[in-house]
Amino acid sequence: MKIFTTQQIADIDKFTIENEPIKSIKLMERAATNLAMYIFKYSIKSGFVVNYDNHEYQSNSKILIICGPGNNGGDGLAMARILVDKYSFYQINVVLFAEKEKLSNDCKKNWKRLKKLSNEIKIFHTTDPDEVYIDRSYIVIDALFGNGLNRPLKDPYKTLIQKINKSGAYVISIDLPSGLMGEDNRNNDKEAIVKSHNTLTLQFPKLSFFDPANEDFIKKFEIIDIQLHRDAINNTHTRYYYIDEKMINDFFKIRRKFSEKRDYGHALLIAGMYAKTGAAILAAKACLRSGVGLLHTHVPKNSVLPIQVALPETMLSIDEHEEYFTNVNIEPYYTAVGIGPGIGTNELTQQGFYNLIEQVKNKNLPLVIDADGLNILCKHKDWLKKLPQNTILTPHKREFERLFGTFENFFDRIHAASDISQNTHCIIVLKGAYTQIYTPDGNIYFNSTGTPAMAKAGMGDVLTGIILALIAQGYKPEQAAIMAVYSHGKAGEKCTDFYDEYSVLPSDLIEKLSFNCTYEIN
Repeated sequence: MKIFTTQQIADIDKFTIENEPIKSIKLMERAATNLAMYIFKYSIKSGFVVNYDNHEYQSNSKILIICGPGNNGGDGLAMARILVDKYSFYQINVVLFAEKEKLSNDCKKNWKRLKKLSNEIKIFHTTDPDEVYIDRSYIVIDALFGNGLNRPLKDPYKTLIQKINKSGAYVISIDLPSGLMGEDNRNNDKEAIVKSHNTLTLQFPKLSFFDPANEDFIKKFEIIDIQLHRDAINNTHTRYYYIDEKMINDFFKIRRKFSEKRDYGHALLIAGMYAKTGAAILAAKACLRSGVGLLHTHVPKNSVLPIQVALPETMLSIDEHEEYFTNVNIEPYYTAVGIGPGIGTNELTQQGFYNLIEQVKNKNLPLVIDADGLNILCKHKDWLKKLPQNTILTPHKREFERLFGTFENFFDRIHAASDISQNTHCIIVLKGAYTQIYTPDGNIYFNSTGTPAMAKAGMGDVLTGIILALIAQGYKPEQAAIMAVYSHGKAGEKCTDFYDEYSVLPSDLIEKLSFNCTYEIN
């Protein structure tokens, strides 16, 4: 899925209105209808609405919809009317918090329509925050400001937002939490932004959703499709993408019935000094679980028995050293190489790492480097220039900073990472919430899957194994990185169905790995 700037989204809206064609008020109605449907489904799932007899529903909570003067407010007003019309069991209060003479045309039209239902719904107009009553039992729908905001909010909106944030109510924002801008919020007033529990963003996620500095405002978000014009979406260029299931399906290869193991690659994994044999086991098992046909795991002599006991499915390549990786021969049958999990940074290991780079480059094999492989590169940054094109580097934030320097904020870091990827011709997988993938063509991908349960040692080893399996099978390195981070995060989410966020182990995640996808048959 593409991610656009706020200006691009405005242009796509305009194109949709002119070329569908559809009136702007009708497009607002379409958005509001889909938003109302989501609210209905959410409130049943959450227990705010109960089905008590033969699809007759009863609301356990009031909905307070707070609307601003622009089209975001118009969405909220239209949604209120649709909720009353289709789901009459809701107890709905609506506050129009705006000066009437400053309402957008579509907001004004929806305010007039809503007032006709004044006998069925409580509506109130004010610009005084003290006149807005918010009970902690309410579901608050924040429809003050959306995608068009380009400067920090001032009073009276700031005071109202602070009142919302202090209320203890569950807050759902439409499109963006009011006060948050779509891209850069470095100079924003953080005291004037709604702290939303869930944001129903229209058609596309916004770049600001992925900035860790905005975590208090974007706890989660759901994408609400409002059917903007497909031609405008397809023809509008962006370098930003959100990894979703459709993207994975487009890459996924169906296995042929008359295939055999050699059709699915032969990977070489170099992992695990003796004291860290577990890293080798995790990465190797994840590699095998991700579909590689054959796997050789290269380990020091003292790690042979633990590997054989834990993972009989892997073949072994045994180092001449008892405790460290020092050297390996790249056999002609290998189709991809991975190195790093648990190998340490011993001087002999560093020399073996350098020799490996030379061999891999000469044989034109795809390469993934993680963990201690990255730590070795930190000691020899000039070796970055020697890496084969499209080598996949998988740092977490601290490894990234050791390699490339520290950055004050999210935007500085993503622009620097993109430049580094283009200059080194490497693919950078920057691990964390919304794991980012930077490619040498300048594109940036944000992952849609994952959970805080995955913040645990060993998860990166698992990811390395998945990536290695996919590139060994012949997926392009960029595709392998995208598919791997998505399936890795998805498996982590599945684990939380069985364990809480404190209890998930990397080995649990391997057991939940799955590459089953849905297909559209033409």
